[in-house]
Amino acid sequence: MPARRRRSMDRSPINRLEMWNRKMNPSVYATVLEKTKPLALPKVAGYQVTHEYIISLVKSALQNYPSEIAIMQEYMWYAEKMWKISQKYKSTALQNEADALFLYYLARGRNENALRTIALAFNIKISSSDIIFERIGVPALLSIIGKGTILTDGTEQTILTYVGLAIIQGYIDLSNMTEGDEVTIRIYVKIKETGDYKLYAPETYYGKQPAPAIYVTPKLSGYAFKVTIQQTQGTYKSFDYLFTKSLI
Repeated sequence: MPARRRRSMDRSPINRLEMWNRKMNPSVYATVLEKTKPLALPKVAGYQVTHEYIISLVKSALQNYPSEIAIMQEYMWYAEKMWKISQKYKSTALQNEADALFLYYLARGRNENALRTIALAFNIKISSSDIIFERIGVPALLSIIGKGTILTDGTEQTILTYVGLAIIQGYIDLSNMTEGDEVTIRIYVKIKETGDYKLYAPETYYGKQPAPAIYVTPKLSGYAFKVTIQQTQGTYKSFDYLFTKSLI
């Protein structure tokens, strides 16, 4: 039969203190240290190289942020933890751990660009703020939802489609328009979940634009929102655009 387990007893603070005192006997620690120190020495020696590397990369990352140098130790702690998780995790797990560590130090007031630079030194690209906040269920107050360049072809082409409730705004750059060109920008909205897009406001522009940055003023996206462009006259041109969304 297996040995009967000893009955557990409630320990008083004095009992616990006496137990701790016995564990802290110097002779016990001296014996343990004598056995373990030779085993730990190669690992410690190897880490010193890494530690020097971490010091140099933190100094380099803070060169453009002189005000942060006074709290360099904070960035050292961040870099050391980033190095440790880079040795422990891979793939999605590594990304999540790195993003969480980044967010913690960002909340402590550390410089965002410096934190991202340090992480990148360990081949870790911190996720965008939008992705991080979305992961924890906090939507960003303002985020880019569409950007790029579109080459017109004479048809009505979609620049942006957004599904969901938000305030949408943005710019379309008509700098490439010349005399004889004609471009129409249209905005559509869905005001019923199962409904079709409804035209809100078409605007047509002619020839060279003295103020080419066309601002699509903030508009409410109900169930969906769409922006299109169509060049109906002139040699087809390319146009840059940038759109953002913000919370209601």
